[in-house]
Amino acid sequence: MKKQIIGMVLVCVMVIGMSASASAATLALDEETKEEYYLEYIEIAKEVSKEAELDISVLPIDEFQEEDWRAPQEFRDFITEVAYWHLTCTDSGDDTLTRSTASATKSTTVTADSRSYTLSITGSFKTDLNTSFGQQRFSGINSITSKLTGSTGTWTLTGYESQSMDAARTYGITVSGKLTIAGAVFSNKLAYVEFYCNGQGVVS
Repeated sequence: MKKQIIGMVLVCVMVIGMSASASAATLALDEETKEEYYLEYIEIAKEVSKEAELDISVLPIDEFQEEDWRAPQEFRDFITEVAYWHLTCTDSGDDTLTRSTASATKSTTVTADSRSYTLSITGSFKTDLNTSFGQQRFSGINSITSKLTGSTGTWTLTGYESQSMDAARTYGITVSGKLTIAGAVFSNKLAYVEFYCNGQGVVS
């Protein structure tokens, strides 16, 4: 009985090993297949770009990393998910206050294809005592910066728009950026964040 059990275990191990080897071989794409996939990627990016009303393109083929290659349908599913990311930063990081300058960082974490990506936006602001209210209020923006961390991908801030609200106690910031991920480039991806200034000039 023990010999039969051991034999069955060995057979299972061999089958699993063979399956793993087969999967590894399937994932290894030759250059011809990559070129075929790449042409499909270009068309898929155009289609998703039109559907999502977002500027999406594809990196040059020689800039693709091995982990960027995936079956065309998987590529479509991935970039479609990224295209419809709702980027609103709400989680607060460290807040700092130095005389009339205050800053804070907020972030949001999103996923695509079971991978996590965190976008953080940092605002540095000027605050002044508002004599009408007897409290500190926003009086200007020193800088807005942002970064992407987590799985592979890059984010480059290209600009931002701001709106002062709530009697200068709130700044609503919409940033635009270039997001490069899995070989796809999202040229005008938007993210939104709100910063708040309390009566003592602390921004959160």
